[in-house]
Amino acid sequence: MNHPALLSFACGFASLSLEILWVRLYGFTKSSTPVAFGFVLAAYLLGIALGASLGARACRRATTDAQLWRWSLAALLVSAALSPLLPALFGALTSAHVQNPLVDIFVIGLASAILSFVFPIAHHLGTRHFADRQGQRFALVYTANVSGAALGPLVTGYVLLDTLSVQQCFLLLGAAQAAAAAALALAVRQQRAVLVGVAALLAGSMAIAAQSLEPHRLVRSLTPKQPVPKTVVENRHGIVTIFPGELGDDVVYGGNVYDGRTNLDPQRNTNGLERPLLMAALHPEPKRVLMVGLSIGTWLAIVREFPGVETIDVVEINPGYVQAAQAYPAQAAAMRDPRVNVVIDDARRWLRHRPERKYDMVIMNTTLHWRSNASLLLSSEFLRLIRSHMAPGAVLTFNATSSGDAFLTAARVFPHAYRYRNFVYAADFDFRPRKDAPRTREVYANLRLDGQPFFTPGSAAIDVFMRIPFLTVDLAQNAAGRRFEEVTDYNMITEFKYGRKLYFWPDLFSF
Repeated sequence: MNHPALLSFACGFASLSLEILWVRLYGFTKSSTPVAFGFVLAAYLLGIALGASLGARACRRATTDAQLWRWSLAALLVSAALSPLLPALFGALTSAHVQNPLVDIFVIGLASAILSFVFPIAHHLGTRHFADRQGQRFALVYTANVSGAALGPLVTGYVLLDTLSVQQCFLLLGAAQAAAAAALALAVRQQRAVLVGVAALLAGSMAIAAQSLEPHRLVRSLTPKQPVPKTVVENRHGIVTIFPGELGDDVVYGGNVYDGRTNLDPQRNTNGLERPLLMAALHPEPKRVLMVGLSIGTWLAIVREFPGVETIDVVEINPGYVQAAQAYPAQAAAMRDPRVNVVIDDARRWLRHRPERKYDMVIMNTTLHWRSNASLLLSSEFLRLIRSHMAPGAVLTFNATSSGDAFLTAARVFPHAYRYRNFVYAADFDFRPRKDAPRTREVYANLRLDGQPFFTPGSAAIDVFMRIPFLTVDLAQNAAGRRFEEVTDYNMITEFKYGRKLYFWPDLFSF
């Protein structure tokens, strides 16, 4: 058995698995900004460079193979201990509002440096006694590392994160590294390392059991809002957190970014209910409705009450929202409606595989335009795909989150595109007169929710909703400080060119 190759495999598996977890954890902390991934990658690569350099120096200084094995096994055990401890330290620093890129680079880089220290040692152990076959032995050790590095993200990203919390995944990887260290120590007859590895494995197993009682403690420590979230749902698609509110007004966050509220009271209207309600005025009888994105299901509960609705297809990529929505009666009832078909899939893929489907109404409650991958729902390519699924007379609305670039993009794809609040409404015809028509007041007054009138009789909310004007893209452009640009799949400008910054440079040296 080639023990150096096994050591190399274990390092590759653990290193890339931990990187996946750090991307999830750091991305959540930084509100799902796309540059968070690049920051983690940069910190991780710096750690790899430093660790590999120290490992090469250790190879030059060691006098025996046994010494190299002791150092590499010790590093693996240290990594096992730090795998859950460094995230906990990061969470504690974040809770204490100590957020500095130099600190983040140190914490994340340390996680990769320790394992990369082992990588050159594994190559040295695997090749030094085979002068006539060094290339073959080098390839074997390197292939083992690449295999572990490829398998780690698959197992961690698709299996572990879908069944365990990110906190539990860190603990499990720590225990796995301790087990690998103990097994290798036994194989190369390093008895002391065996005892330490077994002790570390037992400690890790006990920690996992203890953390199972509160598997989301780490995520709760990283949320900026107070009080802490009452509900946390973690899976491989992301993290959903729900914060308590008053009178059925809980606040929903996806990836640590605001996603909506559970409130369905138009009088209090903390949820911007005029935006989905307007669609009932813009189409007299939307038989077939497409909703891209479910969130907690609040808007679905309203849309299913629109007159004439026969079917509603809801495409949501994260099943965590479906799970979280079950705690809210109106939202859960909407998903049980036989007319509602909730699909867990990527909206692009689902629509491309069903070119024959046409809809009278399309509603996309899109997330904030600067969030990672948001531009793929705001791009001209995606809007053209949506347009190909719209029946004659259909109307589309999506949340531009006040992005002028997203507004301009819609105006380039559709003959008519206008903004109402922070939402864009688009179609092949001018639908604006319908907003102020007498029928709109009648539709609003007759709307019901769970058998009860949605608006209380004589409610002033109807007048308030109807007075909100449409805004043209020219008016929005004139009020802006720069020229709007079209969003495409290739420039992703809402995320990168005009996206939210991760840090400001003065923060580098402010502690």
